[in-house]
Amino acid sequence: MKRIVSLALACTISLCCLAGVDPHYGIGSVPVVNGRVLFEKTIVAADTPSAGLFDKAMKWAEQRFAKPTVIAAKFTETDSVNHRFVVNAEEYIVFRNTFLELDRTRINYWYEVSCEEGAVTLKMTRITYWYEEERDGGERFTAEEWITDEQCFNSKKTKLLRRTGKFRIKTIDLFDSLTKQLMDKF
Repeated sequence: MKRIVSLALACTISLCCLAGVDPHYGIGSVPVVNGRVLFEKTIVAADTPSAGLFDKAMKWAEQRFAKPTVIAAKFTETDSVNHRFVVNAEEYIVFRNTFLELDRTRINYWYEVSCEEGAVTLKMTRITYWYEEERDGGERFTAEEWITDEQCFNSKKTKLLRRTGKFRIKTIDLFDSLTKQLMDKF
């Protein structure tokens, strides 16, 4: 009986190792447009006028980007005629939070929402990080130099690197979370 359990466990572990990187975080999941990381998604909200979408999106953004959810947020552009707004937000991404360790980074990004008849386009760009700020001022870097395919994978492109990979995963998860939160409002 022990041999069967051991064999099943060994098979499961080997299958997990062969699986490699989750495709959601794999090659091509961080789009670079004109040299900048740019996450973009269009949500279809059928039979809804752009003014109604804009009002719902604006209401969501005012709540989502208010303290204490974020460190700081500023609406850098609000265009109610063209149904578009841009938020510059700064918040924490937590990688690990235990009794003895808090591993986190500040992320600063621009989040753009454009509403059209029956559709909302979301973009996240101008992403920067401030890591280990408590240690001699920490490290500052951009998404372009930290989470792209060239920076996050080993030479064979089969595994995420531990240090940069965690930033890639959490940044993709942040964009997905913002998209889902807004989608739930329509």
